[in-house]
Amino acid sequence: MIPRGSSIRALCAGALVAATMVAISTLPASGSLIASVERTLNLSLPGPFNGCTILDPAATPTTNAVLDLIRPSAFLTSQTGNLYGEGGAIASAELISLKPETVVYTISPHQHWSNGDSFDGVDLVAWWLKAKALASVQSDGYRDIKSLSESNNGLSVTATFSADYAEWNLLFRDVEDVGTPLGCSWRSFLARPTLGPYNLVTASAHRIVLVINKKWTLNPSRFQRIVLTDSGVIPASPSAYFVGYSTQVNRTTVQAVSIHPSVLSHIGTSSNVAEITFAPDRPLTSSLLLREGLGWSLNRQALINGLFGSVTFSPSVASSVLYSQGQSAYPGGGGNGPSAQSTTTTITSKTQNSALADCAKCAVAVLKKAGYAMSARGWESAGGALLNVRVAVGPSPLDRAMAADIEAQWKSRGIAVRPFVVGSDEDAARATATNSADVAIFMRPTTTTASYSARSWSGPAYLDAYSSGVTSELFTKLFKAGVQNFNPVSASVTWLDLDQDIMGDFWIRPLFTAPSLVEWSNSITTVAPSISVPGLVDQEVDWLTSQQLPKGS
Repeated sequence: MIPRGSSIRALCAGALVAATMVAISTLPASGSLIASVERTLNLSLPGPFNGCTILDPAATPTTNAVLDLIRPSAFLTSQTGNLYGEGGAIASAELISLKPETVVYTISPHQHWSNGDSFDGVDLVAWWLKAKALASVQSDGYRDIKSLSESNNGLSVTATFSADYAEWNLLFRDVEDVGTPLGCSWRSFLARPTLGPYNLVTASAHRIVLVINKKWTLNPSRFQRIVLTDSGVIPASPSAYFVGYSTQVNRTTVQAVSIHPSVLSHIGTSSNVAEITFAPDRPLTSSLLLREGLGWSLNRQALINGLFGSVTFSPSVASSVLYSQGQSAYPGGGGNGPSAQSTTTTITSKTQNSALADCAKCAVAVLKKAGYAMSARGWESAGGALLNVRVAVGPSPLDRAMAADIEAQWKSRGIAVRPFVVGSDEDAARATATNSADVAIFMRPTTTTASYSARSWSGPAYLDAYSSGVTSELFTKLFKAGVQNFNPVSASVTWLDLDQDIMGDFWIRPLFTAPSLVEWSNSITTVAPSISVPGLVDQEVDWLTSQQLPKGS
């Protein structure tokens, strides 16, 4: 295995990949190949699925997880959210210089895509040229590469950066074949060549079937067939191998798991942060006093208890907008019950702002200071206008449940609410960034680095950056300092400083990190809970069945 958590080098592990792979066109959707499969894994992931490349703005964590099984990557995600070297077709990636920043990617010899094309440095160069031209947050880092030069007959590529990009290990993940178009159509997805431990058989919005590439000699103990669905249904047969990941965690789902004695489960944290954002230039929310009043008037612990229950499991009130509760640099404590986590870091930044706690009395005080007075109708301005908030709501059941609770809390405190549901969490964020709503309620994804979340506060307002619409010289300065700092400890201090500044200005009111539920058959003994879908799927190589365990285990 490759040492996990290494931020400097991804080492080649095990045998090199053999020269050719089975072309997709030769794989039957049913028949002798499928019939000969010994072990099938039923994998349930959040859906619906899509056929995006990883660079498409519509790519989801589930998209990334599936692509990790059928595309070459330099680094993958561990269950704790750290990155580790994959060591397959891209044998190694090594940071060899900081002045200028220089990274050497080495490709294993004799690599071929499923259509017969060779995989070499030409693919990495073409991928870089395509990525850096995109108006997307996924292009961060690629735009900082000044040159990408091939050597060693195309088996070595050297990237020289024009500006420091400390998180270079986010790059060259799920690389596509030269000439492959970007896009999310299923026809395109089925036609794109594969290169990895699995080949694609069939795919749709609710079901994807993969079969093992028998020419892939690295980690040969994998399952021979993977059937991915978004149904969340546990197989009726206790002998079926099943692993599932869900962020729709409630009493009903927990009770459903409890009736299956052959299934183990773990309630933990996910990489999704529930939050309220405020528009920068709306008449109401452009005022710090109004943002404070709206934020302080919510009881976030009551919200959490109402959504999840305060005994069986409960996330903690969020203390970060950049980190989810399960990440190592998260500055707060954990919730109650199975999802509880102690404080995960001793890193400190600025003194935590005590004003960030919920405070109903403070809300009343600042609303009065802003010129509002309570009447029988609710909070009224000096001119008699009601405090009436237009709220964009994300589409998921949890988004809508949060919105209903928040609406009830605000109405009970004399604040009128006009909610409307949008098509995606990105649309909800865009509603406040473009000042078409006062408030947005949605789930923000975090990834292996705080720079992804912090990107909302610096740089162009790309569609997939969850742009805040807020610009600040201080925010930009802190973002650049964080993304260019190769020391992860001191970089975390910078990110936490930015964290405090964003929350202190009440541009975001973080609510909680959404819980996740991981379920697996008790015949699979080595499944580790994960804070993200890619972190779960990328450990598939480590899963063993009871038949594979050494005697005496």
